[in-house]
Amino acid sequence: MGSPNEWQRFFDVHAPHYMDNVFVHGTEREVSFLVEELALQPGQSILDVGCGTGRHCVALARRGYRVTGVDLSAGMLEQARAAALAAGVSVELLQADACTLPFENEFDAAMCVCEGSLCLLGSQDDPDEHDIRIFRGVHRALRDGGLFLMTVLNGLRLARKCAPEDIERERIDLGHMTERIEVEAAPGSEVRINERQRYYVPPELRLLLRFCGFDVISVYGGTAGNWGRRPVDPDEFEIMAVARKCA
Repeated sequence: MGSPNEWQRFFDVHAPHYMDNVFVHGTEREVSFLVEELALQPGQSILDVGCGTGRHCVALARRGYRVTGVDLSAGMLEQARAAALAAGVSVELLQADACTLPFENEFDAAMCVCEGSLCLLGSQDDPDEHDIRIFRGVHRALRDGGLFLMTVLNGLRLARKCAPEDIERERIDLGHMTERIEVEAAPGSEVRINERQRYYVPPELRLLLRFCGFDVISVYGGTAGNWGRRPVDPDEFEIMAVARKCA
């Protein structure tokens, strides 16, 4: 995700604190939603891109699905392995860059949620090409007809909150729908991220998925902890799309 890969460094430090975030407490409800939206059948294989601490992976494995989780951060994967061990389930976990997924026609369904990898730009990443590489990698990884559910940052919210000084100080670039952020990796930590996030509006997301070989089934409001079949709210953090790999 760019050089020197500040996101990887950030999440390695943030990993032990990730499950303290307020948006992680609806995991079982989110997994029930995933099972329904992805039309999952018993024993099917699922790819979780940017799996983080494995909260969705482990919950899906407990329900009998075969899950592979991919993440850039060794620290996050360490937490995921511990969670799988504590739950007594088997989850395949792989450290890899989401832009170079090493799979082909292996999975019945895929997911990439809660800023697992989409929208997180490194200093050298092209704001358009970065996520296209992830979408194409997921397309290769899926079997024909496989479903893909993803969430991305809501560009409607970015535009509504943008002030003239944000543009003048180059904190927000509406031409590329990016925002520069600075955030601490952990309380008291000296590790801080100073990178860009990419945002999307629903029509752009639909077109990008079609460009990468998907049929778009639906676009919903997708903020973590509040998933559902409902219209996009301009003020929420994320939007969700469900798409099918074309043959």
